Amino acid sequence: MRDQPVVLAVASYASRATADSDFDSLWSSDSLSGSDHLTAALVEKGTSGELEINCHRSTATDLAWGIALLGGALTTVAAPLGVSYLASGLSSSAEWAGAAAIVGHFWNEIPRDKLRSMSNLLEAGQTGLVVVAIADDNEGLMTCLSGASSRVVSESMLVDLVSEFTRAAGTK
Repeated sequence: MRDQPVVLAVASYASRATADSDFDSLWSSDSLSGSDHLTAALVEKGTSGELEINCHRSTATDLAWGIALLGGALTTVAAPLGVSYLASGLSSSAEWAGAAAIVGHFWNEIPRDKLRSMSNLLEAGQTGLVVVAIADDNEGLMTCLSGASSRVVSESMLVDLVSEFTRAAGTK
């Protein structure tokens, strides 16, 4: 495999309808159709004030990989939510090891102030999106998040997350 640009984006929305619209645009965008992997979660504050995943989607064909990619991002910016998501879908220690490699990559490669800004953005709002894109075109991602009232986006990181996941998970 080869190193590919990886982007983590967190967006906040004034309304659930606008967040739904941007979530839907991620999957219908021509500019993101060439993405190697795209995964996203629509996150809302529940009645208790804690973040909950309302819906999520991934282009990954390997279920564990898709869960690890989104769960790794969520764990990095909203730990309780991310760990719960990972626990709901990963079943082996090998899959957890792969997810840990992804969490470590995001934690070590994205500046802490940017991660704090992402976390604060999710906590401050009622509705948000968390998106991970492995794609050459960041402009397409930004266009899909056009309804956001605020967003924080990491710089593209060149890495082969698929190989990191499979190496850590001990799979081929």
